[in-house]
Amino acid sequence: MPAFTPNVPPCSAQMVSVTTDAADGDFNGMSHSGTYIVLTNRSGKACIVPGLPVMSMKDANGVLLPVARQAPVGMHPGPIVVPVRLEAGASARASLRWVAGEVYDRSRCVDAARVELRIGNQIVGTGFSGRLCGEQGKPVAFEQSPLASTQRGRP
Repeated sequence: MPAFTPNVPPCSAQMVSVTTDAADGDFNGMSHSGTYIVLTNRSGKACIVPGLPVMSMKDANGVLLPVARQAPVGMHPGPIVVPVRLEAGASARASLRWVAGEVYDRSRCVDAARVELRIGNQIVGTGFSGRLCGEQGKPVAFEQSPLASTQRGRP
């Protein structure tokens, strides 16, 4: 991967596409689920994306769901993550993991139909299907890894 250079512009929503990859169910088991979020640079030039983009989820009606990224243990206020350079045609991916079963004494579950990422002041997203569960009275938590560059869709 080329070194970070300050003259590479930020990616715009028009430059990238977003897809999901459930890795043939590798995330599923023991009341948990997940997916990879894959960002691909569709433009003809390199650009920079945030290493830990802000993600949100919506239901089938387009209503924003009460979900929030869970900070990694010991990472307060949070990890410092450098931006990721995407060459033309290159991809980067982040894993999302969540509790998918009603395992809490007072569970609350939401059904997501879309995931969206903030790229600068713009939003890019894609449809996906996920049932996320958490404790009543709190946002439903999910884990999100930083983006990592991939080669042909694999790390």
